Amino acid sequence: MSKYGKWGYITSRATDASPLTVNELYPAQFEISGLSFERTTDRADTTCNDALFGSKLQNAAKAYGCNQVVRASYVSSDQKMMGTIGVVNLTNSNDAAKAGDASGSTDFVTPLNGKTGPTKNISQGTGVVQAEFKGHYLILIWAEFTNLKAPTSDSQRNQLEQFSANLISGSANIALSNRMVNGHPQGSASASASASATKS
Repeated sequence: MSKYGKWGYITSRATDASPLTVNELYPAQFEISGLSFERTTDRADTTCNDALFGSKLQNAAKAYGCNQVVRASYVSSDQKMMGTIGVVNLTNSNDAAKAGDASGSTDFVTPLNGKTGPTKNISQGTGVVQAEFKGHYLILIWAEFTNLKAPTSDSQRNQLEQFSANLISGSANIALSNRMVNGHPQGSASASASASATKS
């Protein structure tokens, strides 16, 4: 794809030095497959431990050069599912992959509570966690039902996993794909091609 390989400019922070921002990563609202997602709260941390839960993941983030974690919580338009997405900024793609290996059922993004509405109670139920890396970024998801009940069937778990996948696709993936192709945050230069950016 480019002289930088699979991940283009985002293979390393050396070629992608601009810090992430909430507005770049997380639209206030978006729609995928007929379901809308509404952002209810957001936060950018430079102290990575504040945004990550579990010592294994915290230690890995520190070891692999974490310098920021940018989070947002969303609720679905039918008010049935909610989740927190976090993007962890690490040194390079190898480090992001290694940090991702440290994530799991006891090590995940710290859920971010909204002030009102369903996400006020996020993390009080039982959720599912997901992790994937894209270049030198690690994307972490916590998702659960707004009724705070644990998923009790494969169908319910699949609903939360699809919610998580859509949350990534409609938010962080767009911004990171733009950086991967263009070498700068969307809107920071004249070229802007997020619509045609390659998805992971």
